[in-house]
Amino acid sequence: MLLDLPGAVVIRHDIDPEAGTLRRLVHNAGGTIEDRTRELAHACLGCALREDIVPAIREATLRRPPAIVLALPVTAEPVPVLRALTELSDEGLIAVGAVLTALEAGDVAWDVCGDDLLRERGLALSADDERSLGEVLARQIEGADVVVSDRPFDALGDALVDHLTPPATSRMLLHEVEAASLLATIDREDLLRRGDPVSVTPSECAPREGVWTVELESWRPFHPGRLRENLEALGAGPGRSRGVFWLPTRPDLVCHWDGAGGQLSLGNHSTWTGVGCRACTRLVVTGVDGEPADLARAFEKTLLTDAELAAGLAGWAGKDDGFDPWLGERRGAA
Repeated sequence: MLLDLPGAVVIRHDIDPEAGTLRRLVHNAGGTIEDRTRELAHACLGCALREDIVPAIREATLRRPPAIVLALPVTAEPVPVLRALTELSDEGLIAVGAVLTALEAGDVAWDVCGDDLLRERGLALSADDERSLGEVLARQIEGADVVVSDRPFDALGDALVDHLTPPATSRMLLHEVEAASLLATIDREDLLRRGDPVSVTPSECAPREGVWTVELESWRPFHPGRLRENLEALGAGPGRSRGVFWLPTRPDLVCHWDGAGGQLSLGNHSTWTGVGCRACTRLVVTGVDGEPADLARAFEKTLLTDAELAAGLAGWAGKDDGFDPWLGERRGAA
């Protein structure tokens, strides 16, 4: 990229979770400009963003380079960084160009669908980083404008990456990258939608090589008890699942759903008023093997029935739904 972008500056960061340090390396085609290591309050991407990555970009803009290439720690996820870069863009300091994800093609399907943890691969960002390799790879692939690989994917890997990437994402081999094409400014709203569970869109790809994508949607909430019973059926299969749902015990809360690499994360995203839409339950699932029809049946079985809806939501008020560890404690639960 430096050869193709005269005057460009690369800012690279690497986190050492054992030492609790962050190394900043700034260089251009002429050599190293800065190589500095500092201690972090906590060896995580959030601290790194606040304490060094954003300040490093601010410092780099003082040199007025024609382009800044930000190279993140290898298992960093793009969305938190894009949020920070959008703030710098709003200040007029930078314009955000393309997000590029580089993959080793050989085992990409296993890496996304398997249950290896980052720490098992020596890739954790902190001592308490329990993320799976699959969830990190999925988020990097989904958040990219350009997916680069060292060689062509095999048939299964090619189908899986196609199903995970938005239609506008470019795919190319490493030697095909044209650095100048990465400088086109990305629309601000596009950046802010990335990683937003409310904005997830299903793949337009047809099923192939056993890879398929389905969109499951209803205005009904999940039944808390049946959701606990059906979590494995809905989210434990090999592949990727994303979206939002609501519960009758928490009618104002947007609950996010994020599954990959054998792990499923449920959390408190926002309120339906805050995101500006009506409550709904909507999951976009990309699976490898298995039957989409089985997943659809489990989804329908988990929703509130007509009889349960006819009884009204008032009867759910104050009931313990068993999801406090994931969604937060509710006042008045009994």
